[in-house]
Amino acid sequence: MIKLLRQSPDKKIIPKKKIDEKYKRMRLQVFFGIFIGYAGYYLVRKNFALAMPDLVEQGFSKLELGFALSGVAIAYGLSKFLMGNVSDRSDARKFMPIGLLMSGIIMVTMGFFPFATSSVTIMFLLLLLNGWFQGMGWPPSGRIMVQWFSIRERGTKMSFWNTAHNIGGGLIGPLAIL
Repeated sequence: MIKLLRQSPDKKIIPKKKIDEKYKRMRLQVFFGIFIGYAGYYLVRKNFALAMPDLVEQGFSKLELGFALSGVAIAYGLSKFLMGNVSDRSDARKFMPIGLLMSGIIMVTMGFFPFATSSVTIMFLLLLLNGWFQGMGWPPSGRIMVQWFSIRERGTKMSFWNTAHNIGGGLIGPLAIL
């Protein structure tokens, strides 16, 4: 496995007096980190639909754009399964942001470089890559939830965390207006 993604070594044990305070603070930071990260994944995943009307005006049919968009679904389904196995052996602090960064780079490329939307094949390939990197979001999030929260807490934490995709998807429109 790539050295960058290897799990980090165990930290030194902190004094018992500081454990409770530090643990509570770290859990909150971890939760907000995966919440914001997963909202970012949805922000990047769902934005191609906003460009589709303009692409239709440029001469692409809805069928062609639907085919290009199918690349995300195909790769996302495979990636979630395969990258879940890789994620279990990786440092989630690096794994999740790398996937989000790569997905963001692909979508920025599609938005700012005309070659990226010059043919259905190029769009399909870029969206396929985007889908692959999108599959790097859920596996580390799930693993982090299991590692940081007890079985008793997980239902509540997961219900709050699950709103991240609504927030990420809901931010697309307002941000597009800017």
